[in-house]
Amino acid sequence: MEKIKTLKVVDVIKETSDAISIHFKQPFFKKIKYTPGQFLTLLVNIDGKVIRRCYSLNSAPKVDQTISVTVKRIKDGKVSNFLFDTVKKGDKIKVLYPMGEFTMEPDPNAKRHIVLFGAGSGITPLFSILKSTLYKEPKSIVSLFYGNRDIESIIFNELLANLKSEFSERLNLIHILEKPGDFSDCYKGRVERTQVPVYLEKVPKWAVEETEYYICGPSGMMNEAEEGLKLCNVPEQFIHIERFSAPPPTAQEMQTQGAFLENREIEIKHKGASHQFTVLAKSNILEAALDEKLKLPYVCMDGICGSCKAKVTSGEVYMRKGHVLTPKEVDEGYILPCICNPVTNNVVIEYA
Repeated sequence: MEKIKTLKVVDVIKETSDAISIHFKQPFFKKIKYTPGQFLTLLVNIDGKVIRRCYSLNSAPKVDQTISVTVKRIKDGKVSNFLFDTVKKGDKIKVLYPMGEFTMEPDPNAKRHIVLFGAGSGITPLFSILKSTLYKEPKSIVSLFYGNRDIESIIFNELLANLKSEFSERLNLIHILEKPGDFSDCYKGRVERTQVPVYLEKVPKWAVEETEYYICGPSGMMNEAEEGLKLCNVPEQFIHIERFSAPPPTAQEMQTQGAFLENREIEIKHKGASHQFTVLAKSNILEAALDEKLKLPYVCMDGICGSCKAKVTSGEVYMRKGHVLTPKEVDEGYILPCICNPVTNNVVIEYA
């Protein structure tokens, strides 16, 4: 059963011309627990329809008094524009409890180097990780490489500068700007794989097993940062990536998917009940199930949160790449219905 909480907005801060941070009051009793790097799902009522959107938490547990998310206005983005234009202090918004696997568990006894690569609003979960490390891991250091268009588009610019002053020996702050203008203390351009080794020369080098890398931002930037780290021979197990959306299907995937797109009969088993219905060619399995009024777990609808995970026990489905399931889970028959289409009739899917 989904855990829903109603939170009160206590502040709305304009971070840049197209980004705001919404601060919620933590409940006095039963405070919302979360781990640095997780996201909060807002249930936003627009014209009588509740729409779910995931926003990474920029607040840090046991550091910040409020629980907060950052929303960047997206062109034609229904929810982001609604929140940007209407949310105000005193509003109450329903949320799902924090989720997500892009996390860093603070350890007061740990001694490590946390290296962060971010761009644009991808700073949001990284900011939570950064603060948690600085305040809760006194023996650890943090290096942030942060890409933006120009100085005016830097989210948390003043807060980052203040943290740099407070933790001058433990925080390395490196900006990468496409249009630096008069701001000279930065690299010019975008995050590029060939530049990653150059960036890393600017920060202390710790042992491989003592260094963790976290990447979040636009898809292209994340790919460049990841490939750049591979050029530096960073082992894959030390690289953590947060995707705000699954990458679009490749031409080959679209061709493969198109070959199988037909109306299919499927069966879903959930909470002891069995439901048979047709999945239309234009719909994924989760969309079809929701159209049938099934109350299944879901959040992102894009394969990045894993909350709709289920198991195929009969038949075959096609699942887009770029999801959060592990190879082991896929081998065991688990899927994310939000990015799946049935390939055969008589597909049977079971929810735990």
